[in-house]
Amino acid sequence: MSNQSKIILLSLVLFFSAGCSISQVVNKTLSPPTDTKWVNIEVRNPSQYTKPFPLEVRYISYECKKKRISGFDGSVITEPSYNAISIPMQQENGDIWKGKVAVTGGGSCKWALSAVTLGIQYSDATHLGKDLVPGTEVGVSLAFDNDASRNGQFTFVTGDIDLSPKYYPYIREKKMGGVENSLSLFGKKDFLLLRVGDIRFVRFSPEIDEGKITRFVGLEKKVKGKYPKIIYPDGSIAPEKTLFPDFDKVDKMGVK
Repeated sequence: MSNQSKIILLSLVLFFSAGCSISQVVNKTLSPPTDTKWVNIEVRNPSQYTKPFPLEVRYISYECKKKRISGFDGSVITEPSYNAISIPMQQENGDIWKGKVAVTGGGSCKWALSAVTLGIQYSDATHLGKDLVPGTEVGVSLAFDNDASRNGQFTFVTGDIDLSPKYYPYIREKKMGGVENSLSLFGKKDFLLLRVGDIRFVRFSPEIDEGKITRFVGLEKKVKGKYPKIIYPDGSIAPEKTLFPDFDKVDKMGVK
């Protein structure tokens, strides 16, 4: 996967793919019953240069289980089936985008909602550099069951959700293997991980401060003892071998 949200959404599916699968056909048709509950999602787009990406939704079925052969001892393992779909967000009232997801997916496999990922990404990056292209996404991943939150990194929350995380621009200048200059956003956490209960509404209202730009400058060629640099908005350089920019440092930074 090329972006972080898809990695988060599909990580469990990929984890369970180890070993050889036993060929089975699973009916992934969704048919929400008339009395299903819905999760209504609202995203406030913070900039003319960003756009909410489609909702990345995963359903789970314990009715239509799949079998695979373990790569360790050859035993047959039975596990749930997964059904990943994408739901486009609809623009309403200017910067407000909305979508909704059925809690009960229904169908012959009795699909149940397991996870939803939502958020924003740059749709146009040239306002901060003519050679820039849009980079990775930011947002929130919601786990609706224990299966989706099994890695233990999810924070449990109750009630409806109203989030307003702050993000800063992050320009990556990659030089080895071909020049690629991308513009992404980074926050305290690029993706919030929340384990939710019986919710009906999610509002995501991110804030962007483009007055503080952090840059990653790659090497033109591999040189022993030389490393890429992360340059902060005030011109200071992160310690060598730093992998990610320090959000708190940027957040507290006064830029002249």
